[in-house]
Amino acid sequence: MRINDSMAGKPQNLLDHLSAPVRTCLLSKARLRKYCRGATICLQGDRTTTLKVVQSGWVKLFRVQANGDEAVLATLSDGQSFEEIEALNGGESPSSVEALSDCIVLHIDLSAICDCENAYREISAAVLAAASGHLNAMRSDIEQLKVKSGAQRLVDFIVELSQLHGDQNELELPYGKVVLAGKLGMRPESLSRAFSRLKSLGIQSCNRRIIVTDMDALKLHLIEDGQGTGLAA
Repeated sequence: MRINDSMAGKPQNLLDHLSAPVRTCLLSKARLRKYCRGATICLQGDRTTTLKVVQSGWVKLFRVQANGDEAVLATLSDGQSFEEIEALNGGESPSSVEALSDCIVLHIDLSAICDCENAYREISAAVLAAASGHLNAMRSDIEQLKVKSGAQRLVDFIVELSQLHGDQNELELPYGKVVLAGKLGMRPESLSRAFSRLKSLGIQSCNRRIIVTDMDALKLHLIEDGQGTGLAA
């Protein structure tokens, strides 16, 4: 399926770094691919020539450890990209990627940079900006793992999810709790205990549905908890 500027629809952070001629040229050679929930988009170690941008749905980036455990590196949604540097250099996929829901992913072939003026310079700069964003996100994740408890990280996630949906008090997790546990650096059983602890803050969960009694109070508690109270243990 071909795509052009008029079909792009969703905001695409990486493509926003490109001039209109270069962006149009790249999109003219791009392909939209649909994936069903659970489908493998790529495997760790596969050679890749396409930069990928999520158009709709959710995908999971992960690596499998020697003992079979899965390390969730990131969950991405609309407009977020991955495998930028590998696509530019013709390298190998650094992680496996799975569709967490039915999704559409834009594949942009960088194996032959388009002939537009300044194309390589612009694309390289855009890739560098995207890679820098991924690195900053990874640093933030590592910091949170070191200084916050699992319950605190769960509260952070719920507040961010609420803000993403206009400060709603009733939320639907975008993916299952097993994936959420991996994203937050927890075991599934630890996530269950964390949800139990959050009942005292007015947070109820049933499967993927989350209800927050008072979002403003939760945000206030989040600030106070960062000062060493409540859920820090």
